[in-house]
Formats: sequence, C-alpha cells, structure tokens
Amino acid sequence: MTINLALDYIARRMKELGYGDEYSIQYRHFVLPSKTKLKVHAGNQLFILLEPSESIAIKSDTGVFDVTTENVNELHYEHRGEIRIRNYTIITQHARFIQVIPNENKPCP
Repeated sequence: MTINLALDYIARRMKELGYGDEYSIQYRHFVLPSKTKLKVHAGNQLFILLEPSESIAIKSDTGVFDVTTENVNELHYEHRGEIRIRNYTIITQHARFIQVIPNENKPCP
C-alpha cells in the first residue's frame, strides 16, 4: 500500500469508526533481526501496513498478513489490538506502518 493510498484510507476509515478527524498519525518503522518476533500492543489504535514483505508475518486481533500460509484467503493491511510481527528469514527485515491514534476523549465504537 502506498503512503498516499494509506492516508486516504485512514481518513475514510476513521470517519466510518466515528472519529471524524479526531486522530493523529505516526510513522512506525520496526527493524526485525534474523528470526525474531515482536509484539506491539495497539489497543484501539490502527496500524496500517505499508510496503509489505514476503519474509515477515503479521498477525493481530483483526487480521493476518502472511504470504507463506495457505489457510487464509485474504491478507489484511489494517491491524488492531495485539499485533505480532515475525521475521521468517536469517536476514534483517523491516516492517513499516502508519499508526493511527484516536483522540483519547472519544471512546472506540
């Protein structure tokens, strides 16, 4: 997903969720050394995957992005809740996201 597409998607998605423009965004770039796993506790924040790699797997409370698995029929770019990122290779990999942080004063729908 390109950054421009992600920003357009985020604006529409946050309106769908009832936040309107009451949110902020942050670019997140995770570096995953060989064969590592990483957990990110996102709560009600959205993490939108950019530049996906075939060498990493992302599983969250709301979706999966893993091109190596055959037991899913759709890959997700939007993740929430507990996000688990795994590097399958012996080479350092990168996972890039846009983190969407809803305004604290508005409850998650």
